[in-house]
Amino acid sequence: MPFKLLASHSQRAIALLALGIVAFYNITFFSKLFHFAINEENYLIALSSPFILMLMLVCILNVLLLLTHKTLFKVMLVTLIFAGALSSYFIDTFGTIIDTNMYTNMMQTDSAEILDLFTTKLFIYLGCASLLSFWVLFKAPFAFSSYTKEFIQKAFVALLSFLIIAGLYMSLSKSYSTFFRNHNELKMYINPAYPIASFVKFVYAKLKPKPTFMAIAMDATRQSSEKKKLVVFVLGETARARNFQLNGYDVPTNPLLSKRDDIVNLPNFASCGTATAISVPCMFSKFSRNDWSDDKAYTENIVDVLARTGVRIIWRDNNSGADKEIAKRMSDVVQYGGRDFDSVLLKDFQANIDKQYEDTFIVLHQEGSHGPTYFKRYPEAFKKFTPTCDTQELDKCTQEQIVNTYNNTILYTDYIVNETINLLKANEDKYETTLIYISDHGESLGENGVYLHGLPYMIAPEDQKHVPALFYFGDKAKREFLHVKANERFSQDNLFHTLLGLFAVKTSEYKPTLDLLH
Repeated sequence: MPFKLLASHSQRAIALLALGIVAFYNITFFSKLFHFAINEENYLIALSSPFILMLMLVCILNVLLLLTHKTLFKVMLVTLIFAGALSSYFIDTFGTIIDTNMYTNMMQTDSAEILDLFTTKLFIYLGCASLLSFWVLFKAPFAFSSYTKEFIQKAFVALLSFLIIAGLYMSLSKSYSTFFRNHNELKMYINPAYPIASFVKFVYAKLKPKPTFMAIAMDATRQSSEKKKLVVFVLGETARARNFQLNGYDVPTNPLLSKRDDIVNLPNFASCGTATAISVPCMFSKFSRNDWSDDKAYTENIVDVLARTGVRIIWRDNNSGADKEIAKRMSDVVQYGGRDFDSVLLKDFQANIDKQYEDTFIVLHQEGSHGPTYFKRYPEAFKKFTPTCDTQELDKCTQEQIVNTYNNTILYTDYIVNETINLLKANEDKYETTLIYISDHGESLGENGVYLHGLPYMIAPEDQKHVPALFYFGDKAKREFLHVKANERFSQDNLFHTLLGLFAVKTSEYKPTLDLLH
């Protein structure tokens, strides 16, 4: 009886799918696992893990497909084939981990950003998945038993495989428990199990009741002075600290800023997240990185607090992912959507300042160094470092080409920040001026096979978390004060409280210890 059950067409399809997933969809998982296991001379793990993963997939697939029959069974197989192929492309090509934060990023990605990810390699992955799916739907010689019999088959095989896994775990638990405790991040590369589990969590988070929107700093008052304050925050995109000449990089990526003696560079600055969808809401919030969660987005941010106290807010956004709803309650917001170079952010800068004389906070949100199409982020005049990678297919470029192209984006950011400082200096007779530049997160450029950004913070490489940050002050005293502690460790947690201090806002939410100028 058991062998008849195992010989059914549906069980053979499940077994073949599990084998295919192990062999073709988990290349990155096994490359990492074998690397760790062989280095540690743990040959038992290296030899047994493919077999155990296949057993686990057989068990999981039977549970997932338990209630399916005939057409629905085939449709689910096709869904798993496509989900695995898509996940495999991003995991194998960019070293991406598809977790709940990555789904949030996907939901907030615009069409231009999606098109940038379309490569020949992606079409090959999807083409193979399409051919296999066509065969499953229309050509595979499936012969289904009754719904009840198929249900019993799946339940039996799921239970049997579970019992075998349990037995193996009991006999190998010492080796497996220690190995996976030491390399906990490996589970995030298991495809498509981890992407599917993350998708379920993502959907649950979206469907569960949203928290009530919370106002903060209702006790906030602002001390106004005769000479008004003009603070510009250049919100960088995907710039990593390592590639800034100001931080000791031996490539001249900051030829303009490095010549200035009126800026303070902060070389040890950490981001709140590794993706815009996390870092931007987090850095504008009152919450620290350790306290941040998606629910915290339903709380007012520093822009709301400043506006309530009478500070004029001007938000100019060239990021393809927009402002992440930070400025959704502000009226003077212009979205350029990354359709032009970042110089568009300085369009009408002076005219906007001249409209009203009052304390003003301006945010200029860059498209910056957003990849993989780094070559689209700067004008031809800034193509200084060559040869470059003028395609989104990074696997067709050398490491040198990728880094050169990325460095050109930093060179252009150097120009944008320098131009903004010059515009501020032209207004110092009327305003007390400040410029802050902080990137939202960093970037991986192929180190250890990892590209782009968005890895979970706990395992993300330092290049995705260590971001450039600098200040310009018209007030020399502030510059000298910050310069004394410039080499200390700071993070985006400091922004909320530093802005409150700059605008002389008094509120119970203010923490002087997090104010960079206190």
